This record gives sequence, structure tokens and C-alpha cells, in this order.
Amino acid sequence: MEAKQMGITILMLRAAASTLFLVTIALACKQEKLIYITLENTTPQSFSVSGQAEPLDFQIMELPRTKPLSKTDPYSLKGKAVWKISAPGRMKAVSWPAVTYGVVPSGFSQIEPKQGSAPKLAEQKLYVAQFFDGDEAAALFFEVRKGKLVNVTNDVFGP
Repeated sequence: MEAKQMGITILMLRAAASTLFLVTIALACKQEKLIYITLENTTPQSFSVSGQAEPLDFQIMELPRTKPLSKTDPYSLKGKAVWKISAPGRMKAVSWPAVTYGVVPSGFSQIEPKQGSAPKLAEQKLYVAQFFDGDEAAALFFEVRKGKLVNVTNDVFGP
């Protein structure tokens, strides 16, 4: 094989490898379905969701409270669902409205409690807010302090 042809062949192989690498990265990024949850500092306080996932449900669970909070197992959430809503269908996280506890957004349905309104959240209790998309979930741990919801996620995952 002539040197010129060999050089062209090597350039073509490098271009093909680079293209394959870029396509692999693009596909991996497209499949990323992370969900992020935030407790908004608004009145009334609300939860918002972002990320590439398509959450179907949002729920608030009451968990057994530990002292310190870091003794809570954030990966094995055993508690009681106090309020749960479901989206009218698949929708990107960015399309979800901010969710205020006990207020069912227009078009959504309340799953828990089956009847009536959401129970009042109490102080000295530990709660977790969760968005689910079937495969992925986001969780934010919080307590009620002086009538405000306070994010305690860092305390749960703390030392």
C-alpha cells in the first residue's frame, strides 16, 4: 500500500472512531433520566421538579424520626404515605407545576388519601417528598418548624 493511501486510511479510521465516540456520548446523555427536587422558599411553600425524567407521581411520606437524623436510612424508606398525586400522563419534569402540599394541580388526581384532603403536617415529624418516573426517583427530607417546611436532607445524609 502506498504511503499516501495508508495516511488517508488512518485519517478515515480516526474520523470513524471520533464519530462513534461522539455518538456514544450523545446517546448516553440522552438516556440520563435524573430527577431533582427543590423546596421553594415561596408562600405557600412548594416543591418543584427538574431534570430529564418524566415523573408520574409525587408523594409525601411520614417516616420514623431518628435522633440524630443521620441514623435514618435514606435508601430504605419505610413509612406511611400521607399524600400522593399522579400526573394526567407522561410529561417532562420541566412541565410539572410547582406542587404545594395538599393542593392537587389542575388535571392531576389525588391517590392518597383516597377520600378527603391531605392531613395537616405536624412538627417533630420527619417527612420525605418524592417524585417518581417509574425507574428514577428524587427525594427531599423535611420537617415542619414553626409552621415552615425545612429541608433536612443534608442532616439525613450527614455524618
